[in-house]
Amino acid sequence: MSKSINPFSVITQVIAVGSVDGICTTSALLRLIGRKADEIGLEFCQAFTVDKIAPSTWQDGRKVALVDLAVNNRDAEMTRAFVARVKEAGHEIVAVIDEHNRADWLEVLGSFLGLIVEPQDQNEEPERFGSSGDVLLEAIEQIGVGDTHVVDLLDAAAAGDHMDFTTHFGAMVNQAVKSRIQDDTRRVHLARRFAESREPDEAILGWIAEYEQILANHDTVVASRQDLGQGIHRVSAKGLAVDMTTLMGRLYGDGARVVALEGEAFNKALGRKTLQIAFGSRDKGLDLFSLVKGAVPSASGFANKVNVEPADEEAAINAIKAAL
Repeated sequence: MSKSINPFSVITQVIAVGSVDGICTTSALLRLIGRKADEIGLEFCQAFTVDKIAPSTWQDGRKVALVDLAVNNRDAEMTRAFVARVKEAGHEIVAVIDEHNRADWLEVLGSFLGLIVEPQDQNEEPERFGSSGDVLLEAIEQIGVGDTHVVDLLDAAAAGDHMDFTTHFGAMVNQAVKSRIQDDTRRVHLARRFAESREPDEAILGWIAEYEQILANHDTVVASRQDLGQGIHRVSAKGLAVDMTTLMGRLYGDGARVVALEGEAFNKALGRKTLQIAFGSRDKGLDLFSLVKGAVPSASGFANKVNVEPADEEAAINAIKAAL
């Protein structure tokens, strides 16, 4: 593809969601922008944490691109206030590379006039716009910019949004992030590195090695499994770092309808981690929280996940068994 016209070069600030889709699409965008890394501001957030973004701290007159960032569907006013802060600080949103809901963005922005890339709607065209990577890919194909490296990043973004982490970039990003999922500095590093190179540096290799240890921990957890009957499996992750999504998926795949997991979790009341029992299920017809709450009033959580203190484990199990 030709690089004779590159409208992305004006972008100087990127706000992105830290999923594999968001990171890979951001990396592709940074490559398209073509500026030195320190000339482009980069922050990661979620739709429900944009209230933490402070545009007043950015350098003057930023040209802003939003990547994989949906309008907060529980509090659209939060997104609207964020957009207002961007404008009030003297900056301009020039691209919204998002696939979630075009109509929501139109309501918040008022118009898409002047955007390099407009938001799209995966609900209307899921095959065409299934990810932010898809949105940017179509835009660069229409404009005629980019290279095979950019396309590979965007293909990885699209695959990652569908939980396929087998691509070259997607596998590395997924593993490097999941070994310390709250650390956005890793996301910044990954996006910048893969904008310039197809290969990981020493830091990324170290993060991947950490995730490989987590996967080894999963074997230990699965080996601890006890079948309590009626589809309830109990395991212990005490003292072990795990990727909860991957681990629970493995346990469900092995036949568990409900998993009782012993492990450490942050206790807000005490301000530290304590031993807790977390019950989970992927059965959407099973409201674990309601079942357990009736027997253990101190239980916390939501429909498909509920936490109790170790002393209340037996009561919680009996309540679930009675319902099953």
